[in-house]
Amino acid sequence: MQVTELIPLSEIEVNRQDILAIQRNELVLIFDNPALLVNYAEQIVQAQAVLLQGIDPLLTQQFRQSIEELIQALSQSNKYLKKRRFNALQKWLGIDIEHGSGQIDYYKNLDMLLDRCQHLSQKLRLEIQKSQSRFQQLLGLRLRMANYVVAAQEFVHEYPKMLRKQHPLDQFSDRLSKKIHSLQTVQASNDIAMQQIQLSQQLSLGLLDRFTEAQQVLIPAWQYHVKQSQQTDSTSELLKLDNSREKLIKTLRKSLEKPSGNSS
Repeated sequence: MQVTELIPLSEIEVNRQDILAIQRNELVLIFDNPALLVNYAEQIVQAQAVLLQGIDPLLTQQFRQSIEELIQALSQSNKYLKKRRFNALQKWLGIDIEHGSGQIDYYKNLDMLLDRCQHLSQKLRLEIQKSQSRFQQLLGLRLRMANYVVAAQEFVHEYPKMLRKQHPLDQFSDRLSKKIHSLQTVQASNDIAMQQIQLSQQLSLGLLDRFTEAQQVLIPAWQYHVKQSQQTDSTSELLKLDNSREKLIKTLRKSLEKPSGNSS
């Protein structure tokens, strides 16, 4: 995943036509009626507040927990899946039937865990897509905020030229300057939240990619070797079964590891 670097608001290239439109359609009205200043760029602030949502941590936690349970089940596979021979006494005691019943229960539990992981992975993938869409909208709003800040900064210097004589008690400049500072502070806070959203996306994508690799390649390979080992007593087949299981477990465990640093 490519990380989007958030350049400082003051370095964003603004649109001159948008700047002039904001000054003519909003700031001139505010100059005539200063009570309207409280609403300046407020629609951007509110829109950002709605969109500043990361990936649902509960969903990620449930997915990680399900993978951990799957790892635990795979770690116990030898106990249930290795082919066993039973003598007459063991058969008389029903140990063979008990072992067969244990295998059936194990397969049912494994299928249930795989289905749950599959379901949660689909939900997480959709959640990531929604998060990425919200992030793109936030980038657009960030650009609009830059336009509003620059428009106000320029207006602070330009509006005195509109006056024949500035009243000594005129506080418009101070109030607009405070509003600019407020918007810059809000955006700086939102930028931190946006960086956290990107980190959340990275971690979730890493988790999802590792599970997808296991699901599409390693789990079918392990299931194949399970069937082969049931049909033969070959030592090489048992070794292949153990190796495929260990590779699968290793990949699933790696999916649960959190990267030590950010990656692009």
